[in-house]
Amino acid sequence: MKQDHLSWMRNYLEQIYQTPILENFLKLQIIEIEEGKIIYSTKIIDRHCNRYGFIHGGTLASISDVAMGVSCQTLGKRVVTIDMSISYIKNAPTATGTTLTAVGKVISNGKTIMRAIGEIFNKQELLVRSQASYFVIGDFCEDDYHQPEKIDDNFPEG
Repeated sequence: MKQDHLSWMRNYLEQIYQTPILENFLKLQIIEIEEGKIIYSTKIIDRHCNRYGFIHGGTLASISDVAMGVSCQTLGKRVVTIDMSISYIKNAPTATGTTLTAVGKVISNGKTIMRAIGEIFNKQELLVRSQASYFVIGDFCEDDYHQPEKIDDNFPEG
């Protein structure tokens, strides 16, 4: 079932990321998915930046939270964030179109609490390191989720 779950999850995520949710705003693309781990890439657009032209810390925190939370979901669990810490190590280049890589990895797979770590890179350069705890609210399976609506044309590209 584990490989079936990962295949279903990849298809589900790719479909839901076409809807107007945070992950669509972040422009996340799945690079790799396995049990307890996910790797995303994203291209920075103007809307990801703050008024000074740097990637907004909230954008980086959101990417970290998504990567760590989805790494928990790869183990078949529905989770919600209960705490998160993040260290901003270095700014990314301000050029729109910079590609970042985010890695989320489970480090503790408990029955009620899971813990994960996250890292965001620009090429090989570490930009962000994070960790979080997640409360397990149930199982993550196909029967639990409705089919998302497709994104409308009013969600601008940036």
